[in-house]
Amino acid sequence: MIEPLAVSAVPATPAFPDRPLVAPPAPSEVPLFQDAGLRVTTERIVARGRTLLLADVQRVETVRRTPRMVPVLATLGLCMSVGLPALSALSVSSSTAKGVYEAALIAVVMVIFGCIARLVLAEESYRLVLHTRAGSWRVRASKDPKSLMLLAGLIQDAVAARGRH
Repeated sequence: MIEPLAVSAVPATPAFPDRPLVAPPAPSEVPLFQDAGLRVTTERIVARGRTLLLADVQRVETVRRTPRMVPVLATLGLCMSVGLPALSALSVSSSTAKGVYEAALIAVVMVIFGCIARLVLAEESYRLVLHTRAGSWRVRASKDPKSLMLLAGLIQDAVAARGRH
């Protein structure tokens, strides 16, 4: 019979807990904002699995990102000025097969409608970026500029208040 020689000193805990462990805030730390994975307190910012002390923040910035429309406009212009006239010339030619012409026409029309849909549905996005000595850190992205500006103001006030202490 084989007897165990040693008993494991490690308690039986799961390797990956269900919820990530977050250090409780210090007693002097007051929560200012918490929503969807972003937590701002009087001492630190926790977002995207990373913690940043407010004392390290040098600048708070909101960035507006406009979608690039030049490739969409170029594709639309090319299809309208070259694709459709070339297909209309092929339609009168007797040497091309009707199936190939119809497939090419459907493809060009689908690209045209896709470009128009992209132009109509294009939206600007906004990002909240914190700058430190180590570099910049994108904290949050949103389509709503008003809420992001309010959050940036809140963080800027917290950084200024932290700097006065």
